[in-house]
Amino acid sequence: MLHLIGLKPGDQTGIDTFLTLYQPDDICVFTDAGLLLASTLPLEGQAYLLEHPQIKTPNSDLEIIDHTTLLDLVAAHGPCTSWY
Repeated sequence: MLHLIGLKPGDQTGIDTFLTLYQPDDICVFTDAGLLLASTLPLEGQAYLLEHPQIKTPNSDLEIIDHTTLLDLVAAHGPCTSWY
């Protein structure tokens, strides 16, 4: 499953709910406020930062992808959740 994560760092309820559903082979794409969470969540699978026109992506080892690549990931991996 692919998760699009835009949760704010202080949204502990949302983060806990996401982590309950997260599986190690899931793919995560961080965007918007979620960019600030990218390095703090205990993830085992693939993860990316979605390029954002107004928000500078954090210093991270994660690959930065554009919207076209996100659509390719959704097409290739099927179900997608959105966490905001």
